[in-house]
Amino acid sequence: MTTRHSSPSPTATMTATGSVLDGDPRILIPLPEAAELLGISRWQAYKLARSGRLPTTRLGARDLHVPAAVLRRIEQEGLPPTPEGSVVA
Repeated sequence: MTTRHSSPSPTATMTATGSVLDGDPRILIPLPEAAELLGISRWQAYKLARSGRLPTTRLGARDLHVPAAVLRRIEQEGLPPTPEGSVVA
């Protein structure tokens, strides 16, 4: 008899003062997963990364990752404002 254990969702483990990243040892989070943790669409996350409002680093030829420290700062302070002179489309 096998028992199947499912891991709790990130939002289920978040406490009032905690982070969705508590207990996660990773330094870089893949952009699609970061979008999910932030509660935004993948499209919006890529748009924010392209504008510079969501700092990312590229691993390999195509894969964008968000530093975990950036996600924690966004949880506390929100996204940085749109840089002046930028056109948001």
